[in-house]
Amino acid sequence: MSEGILAAVLIVAIVVGAACFAIRHLNKTAGRIAVVIGALAALVAALHPVVKTLVEPVPTPSYQVVAPAPGPAGAQVLPPGGTGLGGGIR
Repeated sequence: MSEGILAAVLIVAIVVGAACFAIRHLNKTAGRIAVVIGALAALVAALHPVVKTLVEPVPTPSYQVVAPAPGPAGAQVLPPGGTGLGGGIR
C-alpha cells in the first residue's frame, strides 16, 4: 500500500511542478488558464488508477500445506550425518 501512496505523491508533485513552471513562464492569461485546466485533467486521469489500487482489497494468498509422505512401516529415521551403522562418520 505504501507504493501506491508514494506513486500518488510523486504524480501530484510532478504535475503541480510542471504546471507552476508553465504558468510562471507564460505571458498570456489564456495560456495560463489552459495550462491549469490541462494540469487538473492530467492529475485526475493519473490519480484514478492509483486510487483504484489503494481502494481494492488485497486478496489473501491461499497456502497449501504439503507434508512428506510417510515411509514404509518400520523404517528407521537417520539423524543428519548418520549412516545407520551404529554411529556417525568421524
